[in-house]
Amino acid sequence: MLKNNVSVLIIICALISSLSAQNQNEFNFFDEIKVEVKNPTEIERIDELVSINISKLTTVKKNFNKDGFVIYENENEIPSQLNCGELNCEIIFVCDFKPNEIKIFSVNYLEKGKLRRNYKNRTYAELAMKFNAVYKDKKFNGDGFQNFTKVLVPKIHTDHDALFKYEGPGWESEKVGYRFYLDWRNATDIFGKKVNELVLSKVGNKDVTAIEDSYHNMLDWGMDIFKVGNSLGIGSIGMVEKGKIEMVHKTNEITCEITENGPIFSQVKTSYYGWIVSEKKYDLVSNLSINAGSRITNVNLTINNGAKNITTGLAKHPDTDFIKSKQNSDWQYIALYGKQTLNNDNAGIVLFYKNSDLISQGEDELNYYVSLKPKNSKVNYAFAAAWELEPNGVKNKAGFEKYINDELTKLNYPMVVTIN
Repeated sequence: MLKNNVSVLIIICALISSLSAQNQNEFNFFDEIKVEVKNPTEIERIDELVSINISKLTTVKKNFNKDGFVIYENENEIPSQLNCGELNCEIIFVCDFKPNEIKIFSVNYLEKGKLRRNYKNRTYAELAMKFNAVYKDKKFNGDGFQNFTKVLVPKIHTDHDALFKYEGPGWESEKVGYRFYLDWRNATDIFGKKVNELVLSKVGNKDVTAIEDSYHNMLDWGMDIFKVGNSLGIGSIGMVEKGKIEMVHKTNEITCEITENGPIFSQVKTSYYGWIVSEKKYDLVSNLSINAGSRITNVNLTINNGAKNITTGLAKHPDTDFIKSKQNSDWQYIALYGKQTLNNDNAGIVLFYKNSDLISQGEDELNYYVSLKPKNSKVNYAFAAAWELEPNGVKNKAGFEKYINDELTKLNYPMVVTIN
C-alpha cells in the first residue's frame, strides 16, 4: 500500500513539474518583439512602471496580437496588464532598475486567439453599495454591501446615509489606500496601512449604519488616518471662482465606475454632469488611478465649457511643515509633513503638478492649493501620502523629502522605451 502511494505521489509531482514548465516555456508563440527600457536617472527605481504603446508595437510587427502576449526578461515571465483607454492601448508592467540601467524585454505573442495569465493582484479598486436598500429616516437601511462596476448616484444620496461602503469608491496599492466621498463633499481621504498588502475588500463591510465606522479606529491592517472636513483633503477637485475655491458640491447627475482592476493598475472613473460653479455648468470626468508598488494616485481630468482653472490642494493641519520643490523642472510639488493624522502620527502628503500648467499657488484658511489651466480641456496632476507606521515606511521629514524628491525626478525623467 505504501509503495502504491509513493508511486501516485511521484506521478503527481511529475505532472505539476510538467505543467509548470509548460506555463513558463512551452507556449506556441508566433513571434516576439524586443523592447529596450532605460532608466535615465542616477536614482534606483523600484517597481517602476513601464508602458509600451500598442500602436508602436504594430508599427514594428503589423500582426502583433494584443490579446495574446506574455512579457519576458530573459527566461523570467513578468506580470503585465493590457490597459486600453479612449484613444489607445498599452501594455504596462513594473520592474526594478538600478541607476542608468538598461534592460531588454521580449514581448512574445500568439498568431491569433487570446491568452490570459492569472497574475497576483497588486492593485485594487472597488465601489460597494447597498442593493435594494430601504430608505427611511434619511438612511439607506440594509444588511450589507455589494460590489458594483458602475452606479448612477441617487439624487437623494448625501453624506453619512449609509448607502456606500466607506462612503464611496476606494483604490489602493500594497502601500496605501485612498477613498473619496461620493456625495456633495467629493473630497479625498487616506487609508494608512501597517501591512504591505491589499486590504480594502475587508474594510467597512459591517459598517452598515454610518454611526461608528470601524476604520476610524486602529485595526490590524491600519486605519483612516486623515481628517478632511471642508478642505480639499488630498488632491480633491475644485475651481477658483470670485476669489473662492468651489468644490464639486452641486451637480445634476453623477456616475461612478471601476474601469480597471488589475494586477498592475486600477482606476476609478467618475462623471459629474452639470457641475454648478457660480452661474455656469460644467461636465467633468475624473480618472483616479494607482500603480503596483506606488503610493501615487494619478489624476486625469477632462472638463468642458471653457473652464478657466482647476484648483486642487492639501488640507492644512497644525504642527505641519510646508515644503515646496526646488528642482528646475516642469513637474513641481507642494507638500506637508508632521503630526497630521487622526492617530497623532507623523505623515507626509504631497501634490505633484506641472509648472507649465500653473496659474497660481496660494493658501487660504483650510488649504494650500494650486490653480491649473486646462489644456485642450484636460488637466493632470498627482498626489501621495506616506505614513510613519507603514512597514519600512518613511519615518521622518528628511526621509519624506528624499521620497518626494526622488518621485519628482521620476516624473521629470520618465523611462526611455525603444522598440526594436
